Amino acid sequence: MTTFSLILPCFNEARRLPAALAAYLAHLPDDPARVEVLVVDDGSTDATAAVAAAVAARDARVRVLRTWPNHGKGSAVRTGMLAATGDLVVFTDADGSYAPAEFDRVVAALADAPVAIGARVRDRRTRSRSRRAASRAFNGALRLVLGLPFGDTQCGLKGFQREAARLVFARARLDGFAFDAEVLLLARRLGLAIAEVPVRARERGGSKVHLLLDGRRMLAELWAVRRTTGRHRPAARRPPAPWSGRAGGG
Repeated sequence: MTTFSLILPCFNEARRLPAALAAYLAHLPDDPARVEVLVVDDGSTDATAAVAAAVAARDARVRVLRTWPNHGKGSAVRTGMLAATGDLVVFTDADGSYAPAEFDRVVAALADAPVAIGARVRDRRTRSRSRRAASRAFNGALRLVLGLPFGDTQCGLKGFQREAARLVFARARLDGFAFDAEVLLLARRLGLAIAEVPVRARERGGSKVHLLLDGRRMLAELWAVRRTTGRHRPAARRPPAPWSGRAGGG
């Protein structure tokens, strides 16, 4: 029996998290022995923790992890991936950008590759001109700086077989939005095959990414990745223990 872990990294997602959780919980198998959904609250200052805890109290598949203070999306994803117990481990955005059907496509690709990443289908109706331009510029920089051949490194939907997840995320260091590039570079240097899966994303309001400021930060982090990735050693930091908001123990 294959087991699944879904990681939802969150920072101030009290408004959007309930709908995303409801959609995935309705879609996934009901058996807590087969499925776990890890909500990683990365130092939120709104009601994200309370919202997640309320869902966990009703559904034994849900587990809540909290880190404090806010470290960044890379840290939240790493925390969830290292705490996951499923045979297949997938992380996605907590704002509901990716429907459960897109999750299924990534999971299916993990039957043939240890790593599967979403590649957003270009859709002018759902992505703003500024975000399309920023995505093209950033992926061009990735090819130049890191030699990564992928069409969409920043897609917020990626899956790993469990052992691949442990190998990669035990070595990952970046806490910011450039963590995706670090993860892919690590996977390639570890010799892990990476499948690209076409997926559709729904652009949501209230994005945490500020194109100009975060773009500059990500480019700076890319240089750090290039300098340090070749000498990563497994991380000593352990993921935090599950928060008491979890219903059903674990």
